Amino acid sequence: MPNLDDFRSLLDCIHKEWNRAEGDIKQAEQVCSKVIEPAINELRYAGRRLIDAIGSANAEGDHRHVESLLTDALFDCHRARHDAVDAATSKIALDLDILRDKLGIDVVLQAFPSFPVLMGEVDSVREKIVASRKIRENRENIYTGIEAVDFPALVSSYNRFKASEPIMRELAKKRRWERVWTLAFGIIGIVGTIFTVVGWLFPRSP
Repeated sequence: MPNLDDFRSLLDCIHKEWNRAEGDIKQAEQVCSKVIEPAINELRYAGRRLIDAIGSANAEGDHRHVESLLTDALFDCHRARHDAVDAATSKIALDLDILRDKLGIDVVLQAFPSFPVLMGEVDSVREKIVASRKIRENRENIYTGIEAVDFPALVSSYNRFKASEPIMRELAKKRRWERVWTLAFGIIGIVGTIFTVVGWLFPRSP
């Protein structure tokens, strides 16, 4: 009969990974301002497998079956973490592209001079995510590295960027008005020149 104590090491790993996944999910939800459903679903699968493993152990099931269920639960926790990182990174990249294109790179740089550094952080994380797809056997190690160093730094930089967004929008608004007034004065100047030329060509009779 399998005893859950026989799987203590595996259960400890699941406990650790579950907590890490919840932390990553919460951080991703703060970035995305919405529930990260793929990651949440992976934790649901992990919970289901845990319950099945406990039920199988209590029902004197096969030792290998219980171990297989627990191993699957562990990998579900891994996938939940990966999904959270992917979702947050994609949202950050999208936000940066939208604001840069909408407000103009000159405005963004004036309000947030570290924008190129932030873009570099995004590109670095995305490159590593792509690498994890190509080297599947090393995927967990790659994501562990991302979570330990790259992801926290990226989220921190992104939060500073978002804090500068109101300044960017005010600058963009000011630039738009400057362009409007420049255009208006240009039109007035052209009209004035036309009237001057007309007056010169067709002088009024005395």
